[in-house]
Amino acid sequence: DRPGRARRGDRRVRLLIGDRFRAKGVTLDLPSGPEARLTVIAGRVRLEQVLVNLLQNALDAVAERPDARVDVTVGRKGRDVVLTVADNGPGIDPGIADDLFTPFATSKTDGLGLGLGIARDIMTEFGGTLDLVPAPRGAVFRMILVKA
Repeated sequence: DRPGRARRGDRRVRLLIGDRFRAKGVTLDLPSGPEARLTVIAGRVRLEQVLVNLLQNALDAVAERPDARVDVTVGRKGRDVVLTVADNGPGIDPGIADDLFTPFATSKTDGLGLGLGIARDIMTEFGGTLDLVPAPRGAVFRMILVKA
């Protein structure tokens, strides 16, 4: 899966992880407007790997909430595409936020702490970024990729 043009991954992402959200009763809101059709410079499979990791983390964070929700947004910023994954969970523990992308840093009892580090490495390979964005509640991760 080498860098190329990745487009219209929402259907595949729903196929890969949608059942998990439905089983937990969590709302997953994926973009559906013109932004959903933006094309980026990335390998499709590896970009899906990053998205599924972020979505699974968000699902884990909100699974016990009665109003559990994960929102994915896509927009343009200059010549880049910005994608965010936001949840309404408890947010990231400030004690681990600085080390979040470091291997083996995790607040999960059953996690290895490798997913976000790998996801950031993949984004870097594509010439993009992956960051935690400060938010008043929940967690917000922002991916920036080059528009194709």
